[in-house]
Amino acid sequence: MFARVQTVHQPAEKLDALAKLAHEQLAAAPELHGFRDFYYLVDRDNGKALVISFWDTEEDVRRLEADNASVREQVKAEARLESPVSEVFEVAVGP
Repeated sequence: MFARVQTVHQPAEKLDALAKLAHEQLAAAPELHGFRDFYYLVDRDNGKALVISFWDTEEDVRRLEADNASVREQVKAEARLESPVSEVFEVAVGP
């Protein structure tokens, strides 16, 4: 299993807007090939969030990134968000 971890730095009110958007997009996530789970973690005091999604394979994560590149740019522009830092990790220990 692999995890895609995005680190977002934004004021608290933008983190709330991003949470709403993530919740809306989560409805379609189970249809994505290899999708397992999703978490959105927020540190309002420091204006930081972690967006963590879990996937069966690294290829599933890379496919998501390639397929959603234009959508991410559109959402980023509409929400006036900075580009999040995105990393992919192999899950070495988990449920």
